[in-house]
Amino acid sequence: MATPDRTRGTHSRIVRIATIVLPVGALALLSTLFLLARTVDPNDAIPFAEVDVSERARDQQLTAPRLTGLAGDGTAFVLSAASARPDPDDPRRMTAETMRLVLEGDAGGRAVVSALRGRVDSGERAVDLAGAVRIQTSTGFTLRTERLLGSLAELDIVSPGEVTGDGPLGDLRAGGMRIDEDEAGAARLVFTDGVDLLYVPPTR
Repeated sequence: MATPDRTRGTHSRIVRIATIVLPVGALALLSTLFLLARTVDPNDAIPFAEVDVSERARDQQLTAPRLTGLAGDGTAFVLSAASARPDPDDPRRMTAETMRLVLEGDAGGRAVVSALRGRVDSGERAVDLAGAVRIQTSTGFTLRTERLLGSLAELDIVSPGEVTGDGPLGDLRAGGMRIDEDEAGAARLVFTDGVDLLYVPPTR
């Protein structure tokens, strides 16, 4: 039977051996990990696009912006676009793509204007629509022009160029057009600078 002194001596030797063997074993395991690890190839790094960060910060873009309000005569308007970029010097001014303007009068009249691009000043409520501008009205007019510009604050929008299309009376062509308010404050279409109308009688 082992004596207590002998048992304590055996335990002390085991502890001393462990304090040497365990650290050495840990070092061996670590060295094995480093030896087995794959060499890092700098070319395997995740590729980053070559983008000027400062330029991206300046080139902010809004997706599907929307501006609503009332003109001076009470005509409601909704101006929207597929995308827009604010002016760095004045965020209220924007250039936009694929624009759509909806005008709805108190009496129920409605006009929908679409354009490929344009500019908007939300502070002044000014618009400048350009590129394949198309106007459709609830009174039966379908009109085409290259540019519409003016104010939504008092509803005064002008086409400075030729306008073509058709309406309830037939095909028409005019040197210009204005969307404004009549004496009663209702929205109206006014054709200017010479108007040619090819009358097409209604079919029965």
